Amino acid sequence: MKQRKGFTLLELTIALAITLIASTAIFAGHRQIQRRTLHQASYQLQADLRYAQRRSIIEGRRFGIQIEPSARRYHVVELRRFGSNNNLSIANIIRTVYLPAGVRINPPSGANNLLHYTGRGTPSRGATITLSNGPFNQTMTRTVSGGRIQVDPITTDRPADI
Repeated sequence: MKQRKGFTLLELTIALAITLIASTAIFAGHRQIQRRTLHQASYQLQADLRYAQRRSIIEGRRFGIQIEPSARRYHVVELRRFGSNNNLSIANIIRTVYLPAGVRINPPSGANNLLHYTGRGTPSRGATITLSNGPFNQTMTRTVSGGRIQVDPITTDRPADI
């Protein structure tokens, strides 16, 4: 009786199929984690914007969010007017929020990446903020009238490849 060496074509096909299925499942799980992380980060930012607005209404002072995109964080801040020009400055940092790993923030331009509310809770200006994580993006728009925050559904840069 001859001893055979190596694998049959059937054994190789089965091993390749198992490897392909496992790698697809791992990739899909990673994408789901990226999507969930982005959703949680945008929910936290939305809650902090509403917190700053409520605190402005209750205390009659200016509160807001200062975004630092390069550090991947933002601060919930209290603002005061200082100097002869009556410029706004940060008087107190209430808390600092670090974005989860992989999440990037693209803040609106101008005003030192500062989104604040007047003492009556009205926003200083409208703004659109985009958070992204891997191929996923989520846009939040704050309107001037009423300060409503509209959160758009999560979109992707590329079509699903699964």
